[in-house]
Amino acid sequence: MTPSSQLIAAVRHHQAGQFEAAERLYREVIAIDPSDVHALHLAGVLAHQTNRNAEAAELIGRAIALDDRMPDFHYNLGLALWALDRREDAAAHWARVIALNPDHAEAHMNLGNALREQGRLDEAVTHLRRALQLKPSPFAHNNLGLALGAIGDAEAVAHYRRAIEMHPGFLEPHLNLAIELAAAGQNDQALASVRRSLQIKETPENKDLFVRIAAALDAVGEDPGLRHLVTRAVSEQWGRTNELIPLIAILLRHGSAIEPLMARAEAGVAGKDLLGASDLAIMAGEPLLQWLLESAVVTVFALEQILTAARALLLDPVTTASIDETMLRFVCALARQCYINEYVFAVSDDERASADGLGNRLVTALDSGAPADAFSVAVVAAYRPLHELAADALLARTWPAPLVAVIDQQVLVPRAEAAARVTIPQLTAIEDDVSRRVRDQYEQNPYPRWTSVGRVRKYASIDALMQQEFPHAPFQRIGKDGSLDILTAGCGTGRQAISVAQQFEHAQVLAIDLSSASLGYAKARTQALGIANIEYAQADILQLGSIGRSFDMIQAGGVLHHLADPWAGWRVLLTLLNPGGVMHVALYSEIARRDVVAARALIAERGYGATIEDIRACRAEIMNQDDGSPLKRVMAFNDFFTTSECRDLLFHVQEHRMTLPSIKAFLGENGLRFLGFELDVRPKQRYAARFPDDLAMTDLDQWDAFEQDNPYSFMSMYRFLVQKGAA
Repeated sequence: MTPSSQLIAAVRHHQAGQFEAAERLYREVIAIDPSDVHALHLAGVLAHQTNRNAEAAELIGRAIALDDRMPDFHYNLGLALWALDRREDAAAHWARVIALNPDHAEAHMNLGNALREQGRLDEAVTHLRRALQLKPSPFAHNNLGLALGAIGDAEAVAHYRRAIEMHPGFLEPHLNLAIELAAAGQNDQALASVRRSLQIKETPENKDLFVRIAAALDAVGEDPGLRHLVTRAVSEQWGRTNELIPLIAILLRHGSAIEPLMARAEAGVAGKDLLGASDLAIMAGEPLLQWLLESAVVTVFALEQILTAARALLLDPVTTASIDETMLRFVCALARQCYINEYVFAVSDDERASADGLGNRLVTALDSGAPADAFSVAVVAAYRPLHELAADALLARTWPAPLVAVIDQQVLVPRAEAAARVTIPQLTAIEDDVSRRVRDQYEQNPYPRWTSVGRVRKYASIDALMQQEFPHAPFQRIGKDGSLDILTAGCGTGRQAISVAQQFEHAQVLAIDLSSASLGYAKARTQALGIANIEYAQADILQLGSIGRSFDMIQAGGVLHHLADPWAGWRVLLTLLNPGGVMHVALYSEIARRDVVAARALIAERGYGATIEDIRACRAEIMNQDDGSPLKRVMAFNDFFTTSECRDLLFHVQEHRMTLPSIKAFLGENGLRFLGFELDVRPKQRYAARFPDDLAMTDLDQWDAFEQDNPYSFMSMYRFLVQKGAA
């Protein structure tokens, strides 16, 4: 067989999908004639098709070295280079295709997408428009929409809609349309778009987007379909489901079985007048309430009032004479909620005496081997953690599944925390007086007591994260893959460290904190989740300069403002950040926390201490304030609704609050580039409406003006990213 006939046979095998035979023949042709550019090129194409992109780039590169004027050679080499994450090299070859053949639609498309990723948006739009002219398709409309959306051009919406018209089953434009509509404040339409995408195909991306958009809804009408999707989202962990808690409160308040109870609580009815025995069965049958109790802190005042009254009712034998499986599951869920919020609910003296009596009788029965019913165990667990009782006797018995979950939460998990705590090494000394006092606070009250991180979006690199989450930011690409070194400074109970370890699966994460109790909590949950790329250690940020390590990313979320000198601590962390590295920072806002300042003044005036009894008393006084009072507005902070978080919010031994001008000055002094805030959809929408020219949303002077007029925009802290200058 001649080389030409071998090449023809190879192409036929290739076209038929018979890759092994095709490759053998291509190799034979190349062995006979190493300068056969077509054999080199097609062998490279086959290598690319079988995910051997380095080999593909080498083969096609040899063909181009022999003949530089073949557009398809450059086009396919670009595909291989793109797969190898050599983005700029790929774009250069697609530009060469267009120079050789200006009507090559695919090259215009790919080059446009590459330029969009590089932030060269006007050029990207030019090439993508040309691609659409040459070869109209839903994919061309979608890609042009992405580029137009990146420059804030409302024309993007029309292209997404056209892509959907041409190909209703094409998922991506549905999602892009939803994102664009949400950014424009059209949340109802955005939600409708993402719901249509879910009907086509459920994916991690549209499930996550559903959670994000649904969480931004301020009000909903009677919509059983939405209620069903929200119930699925929380039960199946579609995304950061804690963000749905305000929406769940709306759904419980309107159209749910417990709507009348919510209305009574909001009208000020409390205690025994709020609900009766028949209402317990109604509450037990509400699935969204069940999820909320088991999975997240209840942060709605009316719901707290209802649950406090329900717990008291459970102590009345007449009220609970008949307990079925549904009621037992509800009582167990309430017990789990009380453990999550660290028994922050108010309790009267008579109620406490009844609960203690029930607990004493339970311990006697367990110790003596006498019968003990699951309902009584669950009620006791709603007032005190089971690890304080006859824990071994509890573990030795067989219980219904709902109670097993309570025992696991209140006995086995605390034991795992204690075991993990003694294994934590000390990385640095803790000598600073403020650091020691902060450590002591968190040894008593590890913060926060979370239950789930939700579904975490994964990224191949920091570059990929920035492209996805902050596409307009003035970010300089790092060019490093997911094998990153990451520091979580002040990791607390580990939620942030676990999230970033899941985001970047090949990263190595060092997570440090002052508190060994918090670290034990974090390590136990890390082990339970099977995560192996986090190293925990006890250390003081002020001493980290001595550890001899550097990092590609540093997280300092909610920790610097508890140091004696936040700016000094920040500068220490910057010495550990690699050139070009990214830092995530979260700091208290002076403006957003002015009501907290008022509450702290009340605490000082009353002489409240940081005990559970005084925290409850302080909360009761705040909850009884008139609506509109600065003190009452403290209840808008989610931290108000658990013991350790309320202590962190109102009783902290050390707190600094910052302003945007002071942060801007620090960034300038230390050569840091501001990349953008992490914010909910609604404040971003309001900012974009006021400052439409700041597409990247990085003008801190404009943000300062915005915050002056919208003082509660940063209640959850200033959360933002910065980048260190290159070496």
